[in-house]
Amino acid sequence: MAKLRLQRKMVEPKIQFVGRQFLDIPSIQMFLYNEDQIEEVTSEGDFAKIAGKIKDDDRFITWINIHGIHDIEIIKTIADHFSLDKLIVQDIVDTTQRPKIEIRPDLLLFTVKSLMPPSNNNNNNNNNNNNSNNIESEQISFILKNNVLLSFQEKKGDHFEHIRSRLREDKGLVRESGADYLLYLLLDAITGNCFTTLYGMENKLNTLPEIIMENPDPGYIATLEEIKRGLFTIRKAVTPLKEAIVFTEKGQTPHIHINTIPYFSDLKDQLLQLIDETDLNMTRAEGSTNLFFSYQGHRMNEVMKVLTMVATIFIPLTFLAGLYGMNFENMPELSWKYGYPAVLGLMAIIAIGMILVFKRNKWL
Repeated sequence: MAKLRLQRKMVEPKIQFVGRQFLDIPSIQMFLYNEDQIEEVTSEGDFAKIAGKIKDDDRFITWINIHGIHDIEIIKTIADHFSLDKLIVQDIVDTTQRPKIEIRPDLLLFTVKSLMPPSNNNNNNNNNNNNSNNIESEQISFILKNNVLLSFQEKKGDHFEHIRSRLREDKGLVRESGADYLLYLLLDAITGNCFTTLYGMENKLNTLPEIIMENPDPGYIATLEEIKRGLFTIRKAVTPLKEAIVFTEKGQTPHIHINTIPYFSDLKDQLLQLIDETDLNMTRAEGSTNLFFSYQGHRMNEVMKVLTMVATIFIPLTFLAGLYGMNFENMPELSWKYGYPAVLGLMAIIAIGMILVFKRNKWL
């Protein structure tokens, strides 16, 4: 009997874009620079134009930024040019995954979540149906390979425009440093966006307690819940990034030069501060929620107290009215000339007396 040998076939991962498409055609921008010169090239959906400008020269730093990661073929073309395997490509085009760092002998991969305040932010605190606390989130992937930095963004934005300006105008250390320093600047910009988003929520939290005390409308609970969800989103995005930065700070990757590690250490401190402030604001948001329900309960107690006092005053008055409303034949007061005003006077005396007792006991 012939022996059958079962050979295991390696199943190549199927690359599939997971996320929302923001652009029709991906946009590619390249900066090729060193301390003395810089060249900027842009292209709409044509990487060949960019590839023809890339210099295989260690004296130059290459930064290629791609807006729009939905076009798998373009991403594959870029990956093939820089010898990136399919697992790396899938990490780039899957926008639902957790932020992470992946260290390989030939490259360093960062996937992070960049958060921004909503573009249609409404600062009117009196709008109870306000959805302005919804955060705009975008996954950005960075690949650092020798003197090349690739960045992949879901959509166009101004996250890094100030860094591009510094490159064009030769400001700061960016033109004098390597691609790892450029990576630090990009991650620092993302961290700054997170701070901006957090401070927007913090400003709203600063005003909500006073507004709740003046008008504890139930609509503010929805606002507080939106803020708490936004704070949770910030923490969820920042914590993995902080954990990833720790690897670089400890020198566990050869892709970050020893002179650049202090910058990453400073970035880690910023992220720790961001996490602490996020936790503090989550506590404040929870406190504002408790304040709302406490104040609502207090107002309800005040209303119930007034209603209870009114009912208490009317109990004896109702008794008298019911007593003399029975119309029995042998009720002497019914034929008395002053019976009606006497009963009204008695009711008035009882009511005034009870009000005085309530005030004396500070119930009113």
